[in-house]
Amino acid sequence: MNLLVLFFKINNKNGVLKGSVLFLSVCIVLFCSTFGYAFEGRVKHVIDGDTFVLWNNKTVRIASVDTPEIGYEGHSDQYYAREAKEILTKLILGKSVQIEYTPDHKDHYNRIVGWVYVNGIFVNEYLVKNGAAFFYYHKNNQEKYQNILLEAQRKAYEDKSGFWPVIQRVKEFNSNWIGNSRSQRCFPEGNKYALRTAKRNRIYFSNLGKAFLEGYSPARNINFWPEVK
Repeated sequence: MNLLVLFFKINNKNGVLKGSVLFLSVCIVLFCSTFGYAFEGRVKHVIDGDTFVLWNNKTVRIASVDTPEIGYEGHSDQYYAREAKEILTKLILGKSVQIEYTPDHKDHYNRIVGWVYVNGIFVNEYLVKNGAAFFYYHKNNQEKYQNILLEAQRKAYEDKSGFWPVIQRVKEFNSNWIGNSRSQRCFPEGNKYALRTAKRNRIYFSNLGKAFLEGYSPARNINFWPEVK
């Protein structure tokens, strides 16, 4: 039962909500909306490496990570997309997971966005440290969790886990990149979005690896990831 509803039932037996109760109720709502809360659900279906569906048909997007895209409607898979999906499937399919909301709770696709745990494993971190996902900074997400993901990425990069050995050999990976210090997104040097980045916000990287190690990630409209033909 929702905590706030239970609180109302206990304190409102006579149908009259006293001022102190109302004040405390508002505080609870504000606390939950600011810091998020956790809930549990069983995984019904894994869509790809960073998205899954619960048995209540709610879709969950794993927070602050990005995995290679699976191709649909005739499009090719990005490299390591199927492997990332398989790693997540083995980890969570059919199991009860605990999900802690990010402050925004949902994305523009109306998917729940959260920090996911299964059997004591922090799933977001697990994907990154195994080279199945890279850290994708979001300004509203909890800093403590994002710092964990960045450290996991640095270790995976150093150990050449998962997709990293192949990605590091891509031509565009080893070109100059421009980062935007406000968004922590980066773009190939000369790209129109790099040119639009205010000079005061520009961070220069001699290759994409250095950007990843500093917590920057390619903007989603930058298509450098190799495809599986």
